[in-house]
Amino acid sequence: MTPDTRPARKRAPGVVGAHWSAPAQGQHAKPLSNAALVHELQVHQVELEMQNEELRQTQMDLAAARDRFVDLYDLAPVGYLTLDSDGSVTGANLTAAAMLATDRKTLLGKTFSHHVAPADADLWHHHLAQALAADATQRIELRLRRRSGEPLHALLDCLPIRAGEQPTTLRVTLSDNTQRKQAELERRIADNALDASEAERRHVARELHEELGQRLSALKMELASLAGANDATDQQTRIASMLETLDDTVAMVRRISTGLRPLMLDDLGLNAAIDWLARDTAQRHGLQVSLHLAEPSPALDERTALAMYRMVQQMLVHMVRSAHATGFAVNLQQKSGDLVLTVQGEAPLKGYTRAQQTHADSDGARALRDEAHRLGGQLELADLPGRGSRITVRLPLAILTRAGNTTPSGDPL
Repeated sequence: MTPDTRPARKRAPGVVGAHWSAPAQGQHAKPLSNAALVHELQVHQVELEMQNEELRQTQMDLAAARDRFVDLYDLAPVGYLTLDSDGSVTGANLTAAAMLATDRKTLLGKTFSHHVAPADADLWHHHLAQALAADATQRIELRLRRRSGEPLHALLDCLPIRAGEQPTTLRVTLSDNTQRKQAELERRIADNALDASEAERRHVARELHEELGQRLSALKMELASLAGANDATDQQTRIASMLETLDDTVAMVRRISTGLRPLMLDDLGLNAAIDWLARDTAQRHGLQVSLHLAEPSPALDERTALAMYRMVQQMLVHMVRSAHATGFAVNLQQKSGDLVLTVQGEAPLKGYTRAQQTHADSDGARALRDEAHRLGGQLELADLPGRGSRITVRLPLAILTRAGNTTPSGDPL
């Protein structure tokens, strides 16, 4: 007879079971009596009840652990997503669904690129392929689209998971980066406003010193020489020259004061102020100008109108700085609930294309983009082959007509 290899059976405490004694060679085991058999069955019953109790306790522990895991997963402060090799969402917690302003059932089964902003779509597809092939966590910042339409600046940590011959999946941690981006934007706007203010002061100081100061010095010299002139004709000629200089000086003072605070904007509206600004810029820099301003002027509050004026001023600055610029066009229209401002030049913009982002002038593009974002709109930069370049700002009128926007600053022309 082979030895019994079954595991030792757990005995109930205080219960002594019947034992089989190993029979000698050639002998048979003695059968148990009825009393011994009943005792053995009672032992088995107690053991089964104890094992059943242990199983129930284990099941309760597993259920509690599962509930804790579900709570930790679904109610985590960050979003959790599981993506397959095609980038489709196969798992998501409630936080991720809430961040994307949708429900989990709608989120599952769709490609994650459906929630990526169009401007970052190519960046996400490249990162997805890179993350699936990597051996460690890959991080990326993306602009996502909520179902409600509001943008979401998100930080994604993507960890590849490989299980045997199964396709690689990605475990993605989704963090809301919007507040940090907003803080950075506000800091940049504050820095831009400070830089623009200092640039405006330098510009005014330079004009006062180099132009107004020189003109007044010339007038002083003319007046001093006029006292010694005996010829009446010579005196009249000098007086006429001084009057002409005074007219130019007065015009320059008006231009400086208008650059500091365009009174025309308060008196005649945004269209008239943009018209004057564009024509004055073209005249001073020897450029051609084309204006298309929809009537009537948009009904904006004072601060928003000034913000729009400063943006036009800033855009014209960059058009004038462009090499080989011979002219520009300004277009202000109301389309589908948006106020669309377009400035198009006949030369490429310095520092505005992706290949030129290291140029110092790219700071100007970023300042314009930040200002457009602050007003609730967006900035579009486009190179037009054979036709120069174009800057377009789209601003929703529903937001612009609300009071309370802060006044931006722009580089003076």
